[in-house]
Amino acid sequence: MPRRRRSNASPLRARRVFLNVPYSRSYERLFVAITTALVTVNAEPVLTFDISEVGEGRLRRIMQAINECEISIHDLSYATCLPARFNMPFELGLACALRQQEGKHEFHILESRAHRLQRTLSDVNGIDPKVHGRQPKSAIRAVLLIINRRGGNPSADDVNRLYEAIWRRYVPMLRRRHGDGLFSSDVFKELCVIVRVLATQRGLLE
Repeated sequence: MPRRRRSNASPLRARRVFLNVPYSRSYERLFVAITTALVTVNAEPVLTFDISEVGEGRLRRIMQAINECEISIHDLSYATCLPARFNMPFELGLACALRQQEGKHEFHILESRAHRLQRTLSDVNGIDPKVHGRQPKSAIRAVLLIINRRGGNPSADDVNRLYEAIWRRYVPMLRRRHGDGLFSSDVFKELCVIVRVLATQRGLLE
């Protein structure tokens, strides 16, 4: 979608990126790759880990979380998997509503295959998704296209090498420390710290 001017955004809101992805074991590689790319360009990913699954306030808090981010990224590549989960398209709808009503939000869509979105969600025809083919390096490249860091982004090759090091060495450590899954607030916070430290050591992040 067209990029807007961001001069009126607060520094914190300008850094925050709402990340709307499936919390699935089969998605973990893409999750780590996208997180690595976002942190490396000095963005602050925001997810719904700390929002309870029940209660009337959940929807309000999700909308608030999206609204507190200038950009959101919505991966619909798992939209047709069974059992069906509608969280991703629903949260995309919330981001679309914020964009239409207030014009203060920028959303981007990720997909696994070109043209699939025309069949699964035709209401957004005219918005070209970034296609990653469920490949981590392609997902990294998509994020780097979405987020323009002042002073320029690192190359996709450099970020991919960082991701591969994190996946091989540090993800197993996180599993041993916190349990098998990666989709929790504590694990995610530690993952972001690891990415930030290693990206800084490699000169990818100042």
